[in-house]
Amino acid sequence: MLILWRTLLISLCCFAVLICYPYYADGAITIMLTWAVVAFFVMLGLTIITKAIVLGRSHIFNTLFDITLIATFLYILLNIFPQLDGSTPYMRLKKKVYPTSQEIEVGLENLGLNKKKKTFEELQNNINEITDDLKQVKTLITQEHKD
Repeated sequence: MLILWRTLLISLCCFAVLICYPYYADGAITIMLTWAVVAFFVMLGLTIITKAIVLGRSHIFNTLFDITLIATFLYILLNIFPQLDGSTPYMRLKKKVYPTSQEIEVGLENLGLNKKKKTFEELQNNINEITDDLKQVKTLITQEHKD
């Protein structure tokens, strides 16, 4: 169960980077997946070793291990994940350029998580336009019958 939890943490880190930094260069996904596989096997090896020496049974140690795993994984991933402008997310964070809400929306759309909202909004706008048109037709019909 612990390995599954840590694999989920690695996956969540990958998705967070993809969402926050959607303007990535060609091959960036391959770099990310390669690094995630390497991190998985390193995590797997370290988990097996710590379980073997009975250190991995401590809740405090496992929590610190998870925090260290996430921090190390994100640090390396943010340093190697190439962006279209030739920088990396770490370089952008160092310059205090943080992800904007527009970038996060683009990242969500790239993953297919924000399209339903847009489709719903477009549908609601179409319904509103049809309702307005029907109101105009009603007023024209009532005006013709009065004349």
